[in-house]
Amino acid sequence: MKSSKYIQNITTFCTEKPHVRLLLLAILTLFSTFILYPKERQITYTYAVGDIAEHDIKAPRDFFIEDRDATLENRRKVADSVQLLYDYDQLLYQRISEKIDKAFAIPRALYPPDSETEESVMPPPVETVMTARETFQEILGISVSNGAFIILYQHGFDNDIANKIKTILTEILQNGVVGNKELLLKEEGKGIVLRTIGSSSEKVVDNLRGYYGPDQAKTMVRIIGDPLLNRLNYNLNNLIVDICQKLLRPNITFNRNATEERIQAAANKIKPVLYKIKQGEMILREGERVDPLRLIKLNTLKSQLNEKNSIISQSGLAAIILISLSVLYLVSLRHHGAMEKYHNKNLLFLSLMLLLFLSIARLALPIAEGLSFTLPLGLSFDTLYLALPLAAGSMIVCLFLGFEVAMCFSLTLAIMCSIVYSSPIEVFLYILLSSLAGAFWVKECRERKGFITAGLQLAFFNAILALILNLYSTDPRLEVMSLIKSISLTALGGITSGIITAGLAPVMEILFGYTTDIKFLELSNLDQPIMRRLMIEAPGTYNHSVIVANLAEAAASAIGANALKTKVCAFYHDIGKIDKPLYFIENQSDGKNRHDKISPSMSALVLIQHTKKGLEYAKEYKLGQDIMDTIQQHHGTSLIRYFYNKSIKINGEDAVKESDFRYPGPKPQTREAGIVMLADVVEAALRTLERPTPARIQGRVQELINAIFADGQLEECELTLKDLHHIAKSFNKILTGLYHHRIEYDNKPQETKKEKNGKPEHPDPEPAKGGGKPEPAPDKSKDPTNLKRLGI
Repeated sequence: MKSSKYIQNITTFCTEKPHVRLLLLAILTLFSTFILYPKERQITYTYAVGDIAEHDIKAPRDFFIEDRDATLENRRKVADSVQLLYDYDQLLYQRISEKIDKAFAIPRALYPPDSETEESVMPPPVETVMTARETFQEILGISVSNGAFIILYQHGFDNDIANKIKTILTEILQNGVVGNKELLLKEEGKGIVLRTIGSSSEKVVDNLRGYYGPDQAKTMVRIIGDPLLNRLNYNLNNLIVDICQKLLRPNITFNRNATEERIQAAANKIKPVLYKIKQGEMILREGERVDPLRLIKLNTLKSQLNEKNSIISQSGLAAIILISLSVLYLVSLRHHGAMEKYHNKNLLFLSLMLLLFLSIARLALPIAEGLSFTLPLGLSFDTLYLALPLAAGSMIVCLFLGFEVAMCFSLTLAIMCSIVYSSPIEVFLYILLSSLAGAFWVKECRERKGFITAGLQLAFFNAILALILNLYSTDPRLEVMSLIKSISLTALGGITSGIITAGLAPVMEILFGYTTDIKFLELSNLDQPIMRRLMIEAPGTYNHSVIVANLAEAAASAIGANALKTKVCAFYHDIGKIDKPLYFIENQSDGKNRHDKISPSMSALVLIQHTKKGLEYAKEYKLGQDIMDTIQQHHGTSLIRYFYNKSIKINGEDAVKESDFRYPGPKPQTREAGIVMLADVVEAALRTLERPTPARIQGRVQELINAIFADGQLEECELTLKDLHHIAKSFNKILTGLYHHRIEYDNKPQETKKEKNGKPEHPDPEPAKGGGKPEPAPDKSKDPTNLKRLGI
């Protein structure tokens, strides 16, 4: 639930917030700049050692080149002169001595007090002392066998043994033990830097042979220990030597990281070896062989010039794209009627289409440059672009947003493609005119085969256009084979555009929720599953929808609206009544009114629910956004007056909320939705009109449209008073023909008709606030909202 709400919030933000437009403009500018960056037109300095120069190359300005070999040699010499850094741990012997004292204290603590001096006191059992061996080993950090531990036990872990071990180790470590003496001796003659750990003191040591290596240190244990251990028995002597050798650690270690940092710092102080090349200096003459030094000069010049040209060119290109897109949007699209609804979504669609066809143009460039077609237009590159289906972009845009938006899209695409190909006016004119022609020929397309027809027409137009541009070109060549190739390419581009439009249009319909006239034509077939359900489950509503569709189609044609769209929306506007068909008067054939047994508020809720249910059915059957909008809007926020007045009579005016008896809306947002609302109300009301003579029909239509207009239901769509006049005339014509057989036989006064369930005869005036009865209808001749001569 949270995830769906989160997605809905993101969708709302992307489709409604104006800040998204600025973000979209920035993204479109960046991507377009990346796609459109023109091919390199500078002099090529690409050579290899041994190549022969094709032309003279002079330095266009002063620049420096680096002799990398000389620089690297200088830095290598400096690195070799840097002395290696070794760390001296002068406190290592102290830490080892402390471990020895601590380790010998553990088993010695198991002896009884004064056991070392009192002969009468027996030492602890060997089993007791052996329990301390693990701790003894752990503290010393070495392994001690059971036999060695028993020897120490036999000598009572004498302090003299510990002192002899410390004496031997201290003498060796004070001399210095290095971990890798072979590495150390490589620095003999240069010396090393010895840094004492824990202090900043350093000293240079030249005599490197005086330090012990690991093996030397172990040998020195026996040599240094010989005068100290010669009086001890053989086993204890060997045990002390073994413990000393195991406890020995190097206290002089090579600090690789610090040494490398010093070498790097010394190398960084060495400045590159540079040679200055003066402006106008000849770098390479035509016919000369390229040697390594000249190659260095060429590569340096190329890298510097390319870097500068890239920055300047891309910045300028981005500025051109940004200004072009901004001006075209502000002048043509910002307040365009086709863009006003779902503005951000439409901008996203246009941006996607623009990037798609720009990518096609850009990716085709390497292919075009690799083929050897004769150039018919006098351009500096091959003409494979003539076969590109770029017109398909404008054709698809025209299908969804109309011809005017497609014109703006065509202009933008032509400008940017000209940038891609770095070309003169001929390419711009070809892409612009071809795109406009393609959009024009699909403007009224209502069948899938119409795309192929438009593609064939475009192929013929492109061929003529290529011929005309070839005659206009300043290229003196005018070869028959060249013309045949170019005409063949342009014809191929036109046919391919029609095919791509036919294939891509349904994809865009699904992605962006658009509905084309082709889709409307398919939905106008009343054999659709939802219409079959409506015909079977709610036949009265089905008949009502068909009549409303005919009225709406005629009215839309009269005012220049989209007649097909209006008709199809009218077909489906009441599909929500399938949910509870018998609660609507047109479906009640048994004379029983279901609303007599429920409260007025519940009746109003049932009626209001049919718009919500209709929206659910439209989503389920994928009828498109336009039909869903019409289902929501065809009642606007009108009041269900019959049940509202009935509720007031039952409960009193103070206990009734008017908002509970109004449709949730919104009000009609388009002319087509407004026409469906008018046709829906007029058709429902005229069903109950007695003696429907032309005069009565005309008066009733005028009264109903006046009431809807006065209620403000049409204030958010673009219907003008002139439109309402033409709509009323079309309604009068259709309804008079529909009820032509009725004849007025007498002049009886017209009875006041009650509103029927679910379809009010007309929006009556508001009831009095104080009483429970409706006020009499106001004098329409004095009502400023009364459009007296509407439809006459």
